[in-house]
Amino acid sequence: MKKTFVLLLAAVFICGANQAAFAQADAGLVAKFLSTAKSAKDGQLGAIGSELTGKIQSLGASAAGDAVKNKLNGALMLLTGGKDSAALVSAFDLAKEAKFTTDQLGLAKQVGNLASAYVVQKNFATLEGAQGDVATLVSSLRSGKLTSAIAPLKNIAGNTHLTDGQKKLITTVADKYAPGWQKAAGALDAIKKLPGF
Repeated sequence: MKKTFVLLLAAVFICGANQAAFAQADAGLVAKFLSTAKSAKDGQLGAIGSELTGKIQSLGASAAGDAVKNKLNGALMLLTGGKDSAALVSAFDLAKEAKFTTDQLGLAKQVGNLASAYVVQKNFATLEGAQGDVATLVSSLRSGKLTSAIAPLKNIAGNTHLTDGQKKLITTVADKYAPGWQKAAGALDAIKKLPGF
């Protein structure tokens, strides 16, 4: 009887320890971010924010370790604090976690895509002459159809009405989804300068 009790106690302890090891995002940070997203004038931000926190919570529930938890919480804090470029870097770094299963890696990529969609919607929805491109880009990122994100991404990056902050932000997004886009644009510009083109 004593051995059975000890084994039962050990099983409870081990199960409890395993639950504590999962990388749940801080519920307070999730609530604060969602409150910020839903209180924005742009109604799209609340919907994207809900999708994003859902994926963050799914990833946190399936992944173990403080490193993942810290990255999830860090991305939420940065997004809530308006540090969008740094938030994207943090969200993109999630997919670099070497210990993820295939499913967890998929969730990490969805977190990055949804964080990008949120940031693009928040910072570019009112950009003069770019509303169609912004809508297409946000939709592509939300659905994970990244090939259809490249053309609107390049169009937004080339918009002459961008502020310096927007240029930095769209460059962060473009470097993630269309690496080498600046070199290709530079080569195209050089060709256009040749006589006869």
